Amino acid sequence: MFRKARSSNHSRNFGTETNHRMVLLRPEQKEFYLGWKFLTSLGTVLQLLYPGLDYAALLTFTSILCAAAYEIANYNSGKMIGKFYTALISANQPQFWDLFWKATLIYLGQSLLFATTTFSTTLLYLAIRRNLVTALHRLYYTKSAYFQLNGIDNAGIDNPDQRITQDAERMCSTLAKTIFPYLLISPVVITWYTYITWATAGGFGVAIIYFYFIIGVVANRILVSPLTKWTARVEKCEGDFRYKHVTVRKNAEESAFFDAAEFEEYECNRFLMRLLDRQLVATLWKYPAQFLQNIFDFYGAILSYMIQIFPIFIFNSYDDLDPPILAQRISNNSFYFIYLIHSFTRLTDLALALGEMAGYTQRIAELIRHMRHINNVESINWNDGADQEGSPNLFVTENLCYSTPGELDELVTDLSVEVPKNKTLLITGTSGVGKTSFMRVIRKLWKPTAGTIVRNFTPQNSMFIPQCPYLPPGQLSLRQQIVFPLIDHEPDNKYIDNNKIVDILEALHLRCLISMCGGLTDPSNFEWQDTLSPGEQQRLSMARVLYHNPSYVFLDEATSSLSVDAEANVYDLLKKYGIVYVSTGHRPTLRSFHDLELRLHGKNDWKLIEDIREDSGKL
Repeated sequence: MFRKARSSNHSRNFGTETNHRMVLLRPEQKEFYLGWKFLTSLGTVLQLLYPGLDYAALLTFTSILCAAAYEIANYNSGKMIGKFYTALISANQPQFWDLFWKATLIYLGQSLLFATTTFSTTLLYLAIRRNLVTALHRLYYTKSAYFQLNGIDNAGIDNPDQRITQDAERMCSTLAKTIFPYLLISPVVITWYTYITWATAGGFGVAIIYFYFIIGVVANRILVSPLTKWTARVEKCEGDFRYKHVTVRKNAEESAFFDAAEFEEYECNRFLMRLLDRQLVATLWKYPAQFLQNIFDFYGAILSYMIQIFPIFIFNSYDDLDPPILAQRISNNSFYFIYLIHSFTRLTDLALALGEMAGYTQRIAELIRHMRHINNVESINWNDGADQEGSPNLFVTENLCYSTPGELDELVTDLSVEVPKNKTLLITGTSGVGKTSFMRVIRKLWKPTAGTIVRNFTPQNSMFIPQCPYLPPGQLSLRQQIVFPLIDHEPDNKYIDNNKIVDILEALHLRCLISMCGGLTDPSNFEWQDTLSPGEQQRLSMARVLYHNPSYVFLDEATSSLSVDAEANVYDLLKKYGIVYVSTGHRPTLRSFHDLELRLHGKNDWKLIEDIREDSGKL
C-alpha cells in the first residue's frame, strides 16, 4: 500500500523494528462538491488569508478600487463608438478629431488601469499566499502535528505536503487573479447596467437577459459540481505520483542494490496511469462546462441585437431620431446590453474557476481543521506520573504498556523499571520486540496504552538521536548541520563557538568535512544526506550531541553503522563530556559502555540487569 510506504519510511528513520509497523489504512475517497461545505471551507481558509488589517487587506481594497476605476473608464470608452458613428455619418471632421483625441486618452487610461489591476491582484496573490502558507506552517509544526499527520494518523489526510504547497498556490492564484476583485464589484456593475437597460429596452429586455443568466447558472451548477469532485481526486493522485518519485530519489541506492529498476518503473507508471485516468475524467467533465461557457460568451452579442427590437420595432422610441443620432443610440444600446450580458457571463465563467478552486479550498480547510484538532487537544493522557524535581531517577515506569498506534496487540506490557540519572542504560532485544517503540513512548511520540511513566528530564536538557540520521536538505553549511535544530542565521554569529565545532569534528575524525564544503559557514554545493556514508552521517549526528552537550541523550541504534573502534570512540567522548546516555542496540560490545541493561522479549517478558558486565547472556 502506498500510504504504508510513507509510515514505514518514518519507522526506518527512528529504528529498525520491522515486525510491528504503524498500520495506516488507505483513506476512504472523500468527495468534494460546490455547495454549502465549500462555503464553510472557504470561511475557514479566509480566516488565515486575512488575519487582520494587513498588507493583504490593503491590496484587496486597492484591487477593488482599480477594478472599479477600470469599469468607469470602460463605460466611457464604450460610448465613444456611438459618437464616432455620429461624427462619420454626419461628416463632421472637427467633431471626429475631437473624439479621436478624447478616445485616445480614455483608452490609454483604461490600459493603465487594466495593467494596474493585474499588478495589484498579482501582489494580492503573493500576500494571501504568504499569510495562508505561514499560518499552515504554524499549525503544521505546533505540537508536532506534522508527525501526527505523516507518521501516525494520516489515514484521513492524504498528502499534507501537497495541500500546503500546490493546493494553496492554486487556490490563492485563482482567488486573487480570477475571482477577486471582479466578483466583489459585479453587483454594482450589474445594477448600473440593469438600470440603463431598463431605461432603453424596458422590462422585457431586462427579463430576457436575466432569464439568459438564470439558465446559465442552473446549467453551470449541474456541470461544475462534478468538476469540483474530480479536481480534488486529480490533486490527490498528483500528490501520490509526486511522492512516489520522491521515495525513489530518497532510496535510489537501496533500490539499485536490489536491481529494482523494473519494479520502480512499473510502480511509477501505475501511479501515472491512475493520475491520467482521473485527469481524463476531469477533462470530460470540463468539456461540456467549457462548451456552455463559450456559448454564453459568444451568443451574448447576438442577444444584444435581438433586444434592440423593443425600442426600435415595438416601442418605436427612435422614430423621430436623425440617422446619425440613431446610429449612436443603437451603438450605445448594444454596448449597454452586451456589457450587462458580459457581466453575467463573467459570473458564469467564474463558476468554472470557482468549481476548480472549491476542490483546493476544501482540501486545505480539511487539513486546517485536522491540525487545529491536534493543536487544541490541551492534555493528551500520556499516562504521565508526577515529575519529581530533584529525583535521582531519569525516568520511572510502572506497569507500562504500549503498542503500535492503530493496533490492539501490545508490544510490551507491565514494564516497571527505575533508571537512575547517574547510570547508563542499554535496551536490547530482537528486531521488532519494541525497543524503538519504547524510545517513542519516552519521547512522547507514541501514547502508552496503560501504566504510567515519570520523566525527570526536559527537552532543554535532553536529546534523541535516531538510527537513520536526519540531515536537513537545502545545501546547508556544515555548522548549520551541527548546531541543528538551532537556526544559524549569519556566518559571524557570536553565540556559536567555531573552535568547539572544529575540536568535535577532530575528535570524531570528521575534520575532512570542513575542506569538503569550503569551510564551516559556507553553504555546501551538495546535499549531506546524499553524499556522506551512513557511518559519517551517524558520526555527524554525534557531533550535534557533543556540541549541544545535553545532560541526557537517547540513542536509538545511533552507532549501528560505525565500526567497533569508532563506536568505542563515540561512547568515550560521551563519557568525557559527562553526558548520560540510554541506548538501544544489538552488538554485544555495547555492554562494556553501559551500567544497566533492559532486555525485552515481548509482552511482559522483560528483565532489568543491574550489572551487565558480569552477565554473559546474548543481546
